Amino acid sequence: MTIPHKLKAFVVSVCAALVIYLAYQFISLRSQNYVTTVPRSDCLVVLGAAVWPDGRPSYVLRDRLARAAELYHAGVAGKVITSGGVGRHPPAEALAGKEFLVRAGVPEGDIIMEASSTSTAEQAELIKEICDREGFRKIALVTSFYHEKRATQLFARAGFTDIADARCTHERFADLNYRVARESAILAVMNWWQWAATGLGIGALFLGYRRIRRPAN
Repeated sequence: MTIPHKLKAFVVSVCAALVIYLAYQFISLRSQNYVTTVPRSDCLVVLGAAVWPDGRPSYVLRDRLARAAELYHAGVAGKVITSGGVGRHPPAEALAGKEFLVRAGVPEGDIIMEASSTSTAEQAELIKEICDREGFRKIALVTSFYHEKRATQLFARAGFTDIADARCTHERFADLNYRVARESAILAVMNWWQWAATGLGIGALFLGYRRIRRPAN
């Protein structure tokens, strides 16, 4: 088999591995639209989402905040960290979150804001600084069910070693499948070595099989 044919075999196998990875992630994430039992933690961490033009939290952010308020009142944690800087519309996502939680009965003194991040990776780094300062070791991570997996990976990379899954559910969005598909694609980029290595391995096995099966001249 010539080099171009070998290269083609590897390209095809890697592409096939990527498609399978994306399909697996989509099915896996889409099936996780349910709440979990959350153990007692040092604090609840609410990841930010969009704020509407009138300053109110978007539906995504509201669902996250409502879940955080529910867990706070259930005694899961005595502190809540809201996160997120100013996006397309003010105020900062963290401030909109704090205002929502106060209206939901969470005492203002129990809310800590991280109001400058613009991405989940930045939230993880900045919240790690807050938790180190406050002495928080075990966190309950409150975000959308389809975002929980990636967020947990990023928080682990930032140095968190004890992260409880405190996902929230979503029901009302017509574009929910799009959100899950987008998250699947981001995970594929983050974890590219997983599907790439699998694809290269399959390609190598295929070429080895072809070589063994090739009739002797």
